[in-house]
Amino acid sequence: MIPDTLQTTAFRRPVPPEPIEVFDIPHPALPPALEGLRILHISDLHVRRHAPGNDRWQRLLDAVSRVDADLVVLTGDYTDEPGHERAALDALQRLADAWPAPRLGAFGIFGNHDTSELLHRAGNVRGVTWLGGPGRAPRWASPCADLRIIGLDYPEDFVSAMLDQPPCPPASPRPFTIALAHYPTAVIPAAATGIPLVLAGHTHAGQIRLSSRLAPHTSSDVPPHLAAGVLRLGDTLCCISRGLGDGVMEGLRFNCPRQAPLYVLRRGPLPDAPRGSDPAAVSQVVAW
Repeated sequence: MIPDTLQTTAFRRPVPPEPIEVFDIPHPALPPALEGLRILHISDLHVRRHAPGNDRWQRLLDAVSRVDADLVVLTGDYTDEPGHERAALDALQRLADAWPAPRLGAFGIFGNHDTSELLHRAGNVRGVTWLGGPGRAPRWASPCADLRIIGLDYPEDFVSAMLDQPPCPPASPRPFTIALAHYPTAVIPAAATGIPLVLAGHTHAGQIRLSSRLAPHTSSDVPPHLAAGVLRLGDTLCCISRGLGDGVMEGLRFNCPRQAPLYVLRRGPLPDAPRGSDPAAVSQVVAW
């Protein structure tokens, strides 16, 4: 079990057990029943055939096995390229076997590197419920009365997913909604539709960073200063994982360690946007 006091001191300094990093995520719309909810975020494994046998992979399995999480979410790019699906599926199963059973379950979506073969075979991974994918499986889940999860797998169709959501019973309070998205740009439609929290990946935080706000390449259309950490647009937050694999060049990371965030949800005011920032634009409110 990871102590509640564990915190990272900077985005370049992971704290053991690496790559788990713990962050408080405040939001005023969080129901009291979800105060302290712990969410383990797995993203961007980019598994190659040999990856599950290396020391880094064993450290990840060991760290995950000691995480006390209420919910596990996975946000895509499990394989690196076609032909590596078997290794990626094996990696996913080993992860699902390693983490202690979360009381609210584990839910996943797919990314742009995940092939049709992986999507069709992912249903065989025990312990993970996929939101979306082949046949457009249910994209919504309600692991408890106060929480609703929407899955936006690649290619993301936010409008269609919103239309698929089950109605709330009359006179019932609206559940707190978390959107799982591969692309962090999902924060824009999420804010437009009132979804308070998005969990995303895809950027690998740039993998190579010259500073907390300068990444020469982000694997995304987001600018370098928005490639990791917590973004805010209106009342919507988007947490972007730095990822666990190498999507640019294998083994190449500079100032950007691999990361499996463990979010602790808190009921409280939203983080302030930087002074002078445009309230109608996306801004980074926490860097990691």
